Amino acid sequence: MRRMGAEFTRFRQPCATVAHGRCERMRCCPEAFDRGTHTVERMGTLRETRQLRPVGRLFAAGGGRRRQARESAMSGSPQAHHGTARSPAAASGLPRPLPRKAGTVIVGGGLAGVELAAALAEQGAEDVVLLEAGPGDDLAHIHLAHSQAAATEIVFAPERDPYFHRPWQSGSPPHYTGISGLRRRLGGRSLYWHGVVLPLEDWALRPPGWPAEIVAELTTGVDGGPSWYDRVTEQLTTWSGGGLWDPAQPARTSLGGQEFRALPRACRRLPGTDRWEAYTALDIWRGPDGGVSPPPGVRVHCDTEVLAVDVRGGRARGVLVRCGDGTVSTVAAGTVVLSAGTVESTRLAAIALTDAGVLPSPRLGGLADHIVQGFVVRLPADRLPPPGSYHLPTDPVLRSYLRVDVHDDGPGTALLDVRVTGEQLPNERSVVECAPSGDPSRRAHVRAELLPDDHKMIGGQRDLLRDFWAATARELGEPATRLEFTGYGDTDRDNTRVLPDRTRRQSAGRPETWSSLLGTEDHEGGSLPLGRLLDTRHAFTALPGLYATGPAVFPRLGAANPSLTTIALSRRLAGLLPGA
Repeated sequence: MRRMGAEFTRFRQPCATVAHGRCERMRCCPEAFDRGTHTVERMGTLRETRQLRPVGRLFAAGGGRRRQARESAMSGSPQAHHGTARSPAAASGLPRPLPRKAGTVIVGGGLAGVELAAALAEQGAEDVVLLEAGPGDDLAHIHLAHSQAAATEIVFAPERDPYFHRPWQSGSPPHYTGISGLRRRLGGRSLYWHGVVLPLEDWALRPPGWPAEIVAELTTGVDGGPSWYDRVTEQLTTWSGGGLWDPAQPARTSLGGQEFRALPRACRRLPGTDRWEAYTALDIWRGPDGGVSPPPGVRVHCDTEVLAVDVRGGRARGVLVRCGDGTVSTVAAGTVVLSAGTVESTRLAAIALTDAGVLPSPRLGGLADHIVQGFVVRLPADRLPPPGSYHLPTDPVLRSYLRVDVHDDGPGTALLDVRVTGEQLPNERSVVECAPSGDPSRRAHVRAELLPDDHKMIGGQRDLLRDFWAATARELGEPATRLEFTGYGDTDRDNTRVLPDRTRRQSAGRPETWSSLLGTEDHEGGSLPLGRLLDTRHAFTALPGLYATGPAVFPRLGAANPSLTTIALSRRLAGLLPGA
């Protein structure tokens, strides 16, 4: 069955216990999921409560028996090791053939890729194929599907997440190890992020970093209209219900002699619960009946891993893929867009540029991540600001901003989580590379290195945290215990210190410090920079037909969460690609 040119596939709804947040592991009724027929009993309630986004199994709703599950706009099923039931199409053995060719292939169904696909559909593009290596059976944000503590465990103890996958090896451990990796599922990290929407800072966008044309469109305006930052912020504000923070949280608050602002977050709460979700473009695909299907002109194939870009005759001709059943085939395309996460997109680009004779070997530098350090401390709740997230504007000298989160921690107690996030500078010695072999599935190797200015910033961040804690302790009448840090890169004092089972063991009033390892903030980027490797249209200057989006294309990361800029650039790119 076709609808407005798009082959129609939708999601069944989960059982009521899942939809209402009472099934922690989404596996309350596996026998019903096996049949693919489980539905929500209180569907009317869900329709009235727009904050809840139903999730469920994929199934093909073809126009007849012969076509059922054969030409669905969204195909694919969870792999066996994910521990979930396979889709009805897979269980029946019916094939889900990939198209032999497409106008545009988008590699990766995370925040950037799904946003680009949605924006292309809005632009009227046709024949767009989105390829996602992971399954597409679960579109629930982790904070909607799990309690706060359980969701934190999934992020910082990834062995508990069936979608966690690290397709690279680290040449500079402990960086890019541990919790560093992808969340291989349709929606990717957009189903894990906290919805923080901050624009990149002026000092980060200043020349010679970002191209002036792109900076102007992000910050000033586009063709006489609002800037991309303003457009996206307005749309996310509307999606969030009219505000970018919890109305129960004050817009400003004071702590430690500093005035903090509410941290803008594109989130919605499930009324009457502690559950919430952050924005994902997948929500645009949801119809008024709660069903989900890609927009017209877009086909989605899950469990489809892109091994390499097909390079022939000096241009990108398509992609080489491996399907969930192990078969390998090629999808021809006039346009290929890499949006598979920074490391994986860089691996694909490096191999493609080597195949085209542009690089002597598959190796690209410039990889960077945010450098984040902080402390957590349990304190009397009545002395702290109301629960919520707050931030101080960025310090341009330190290339960092200060964030404070206050969490309920039992009767009369709150957990104060303080962190400072800073920019690792682009470094050509921080690289993504592959062995020079003909194996298209070869893994990437990541090597990370800090510049002297980065080490200086690390010291400055620690001084800032010490000063803030000393001022806060005096203000609250707590002992001003000096913050002690170990060497940067100490795996015993990394960001897993915020795990609930660790914070519960802390003595009240005694702060514990931590420092994130590189690659563990999910903010890595910079290895496919606009204005250098790419032109201002996101095209590889040395390889026609190949494009990229996502944080990988940032010439500088700045200190802000990259998601607002990622969404803005994906929407901008949609108007620049051929066929849009």
